[in-house]
Amino acid sequence: MQPSSFPAALLGEHQLGPWTVSGGPDPDFDDANRQVHHALLTDPSLLTCFRRRFPDHGDAQYDEIVRLLDYVWDCPRDRTANVVGYRCGCCGQTRASALQRPALT
Repeated sequence: MQPSSFPAALLGEHQLGPWTVSGGPDPDFDDANRQVHHALLTDPSLLTCFRRRFPDHGDAQYDEIVRLLDYVWDCPRDRTANVVGYRCGCCGQTRASALQRPALT
């Protein structure tokens, strides 16, 4: 089976890619939400926020934390990691559109 995109070709089956904002603004989110989600990804209190929200969640890595906090979404079509409030950096779909369609194999 061949990967459906360049990012998928670089990542292992269970590997998460770096997040991007290169898809441009998602019209389902306003500028304030986009800026907040982007800023929170590098907030010094990210881990504290995560531990307050998920006190029973064990040792989590950064990639898992930002997804559980809903700051990053992964496009099911091409596995591109995108900041919430931005379209997919590979296929250009909005988050809502990408998540309602079945993933390509």
